[in-house]
Amino acid sequence: MKKPSYHTVLFAILMVALCLPLVQHFGHVFKFKELGGYTAPLEPVKWSWQTCRDQSWQDYEQKFLQQNFGFRNLYIRAYNQFYYSIFHQTTNQNMVIGKHGELFLKQYTDVFTGKTLRDRYGTVDSARAAMQTNVLETRRIADSLKKYGTELIVVLAPSKPLIYPEYLPEDIQREHDPFSIQEEYAKLYAQAGIEHINFVPVFRQMKATEPYPLYTKYGTHWAYSTIPFVADTILQKIASVKGYAMPHAVCVDSNVSVRYFGSDKELEEQLNLLFPLRHERIPTPKFTLQGESKSQKPNLLVIGDSYFTQLEKTDFVKAFRHVDYWKYNETAYSTRPNCSGNISYLNRYEILTEADVVLVVFTDMHAFDYFFGFIKTVDRTLEDGPDYDPEKAILAIIERIKATPEWYEKVKEQAKEKGISLEQCLRENAQWVFEQDRK
Repeated sequence: MKKPSYHTVLFAILMVALCLPLVQHFGHVFKFKELGGYTAPLEPVKWSWQTCRDQSWQDYEQKFLQQNFGFRNLYIRAYNQFYYSIFHQTTNQNMVIGKHGELFLKQYTDVFTGKTLRDRYGTVDSARAAMQTNVLETRRIADSLKKYGTELIVVLAPSKPLIYPEYLPEDIQREHDPFSIQEEYAKLYAQAGIEHINFVPVFRQMKATEPYPLYTKYGTHWAYSTIPFVADTILQKIASVKGYAMPHAVCVDSNVSVRYFGSDKELEEQLNLLFPLRHERIPTPKFTLQGESKSQKPNLLVIGDSYFTQLEKTDFVKAFRHVDYWKYNETAYSTRPNCSGNISYLNRYEILTEADVVLVVFTDMHAFDYFFGFIKTVDRTLEDGPDYDPEKAILAIIERIKATPEWYEKVKEQAKEKGISLEQCLRENAQWVFEQDRK
């Protein structure tokens, strides 16, 4: 039997290499780990003469293929690994690689250097004026909520650059006369008599004595090792404000290992490398509550950024009868039924007035989007009262659309382009208007 020639073998290898991405695209023969980070979902565009003429269908197909071609994840990870290993850089524009491989989010470094303040307010004086207004409004809604027996407590969570500025790269320098928006808010809260916890100076003191980092090398949230302390501090603050006993958080297992999970390695996941980075030993402690039998179980409403998620899935929530977490004041997660989802569709009046404590948690990055719009939410909710029905409001908006000829025609065209019924398109538009109005 004649052996295949050298050229035939090379041609066969080449054809296999060329065809494999196509086979992987349609058959998903090989399984690869999903990429970390966020990719905006593509809105499907159905083929029609209209979508073909305006090229919206072609644009959609091109973007879809770019996000779904065979071996895409492998190619991206291999390229990122080469870029990181050779140049010690990342293709993720939202990430900063500091000294000794420490990772930071760019949004936080921009706040640290003063760039965000200049972009949002221009000058420190303008920022202070806006902050004073915000604090006066906070005092006002705190007084309004107190009429229902609800206490407002603000938690100022520290950002990684504030605690570990020495690990930032040399080209990221803070202004000569630094202005910390969180520390300024802490002063204003103290002057206005607003209950608050400022973890920034506390973490700076802990940093000198704790044997393990308060922020992991590859994380941007406070490390899991700090959560028992954070939980206990908040519980005792609630006890002080409400005037009754609350349980203590007691660590039962330090659980020291090199296995990182969750937010302790979140930035490493977003690097999307081919090989994992080296992990040093850190604790991921487990804690329990002590003294529950002698304590109250208040209802807790949390308005916060992602810093609360590390408390949300621990025994911390067992100190309360109900916990409602309104993440970014948009999406609700609750320990009770029918209280999760988009907050626009919830009985916000009942949740707000039944809460014994409202906890607002934010970092310096989110201080510029003050309280995530919660002050207006409080005003609107109390104004609407307990009998407000979101479904009736949506139906009223649908009738408004139908009564406005230009608006109604646009919705009809939109329904045809999307390939959905007119009724569904009307409801989607009405829901969008309703949600914007509720914000």
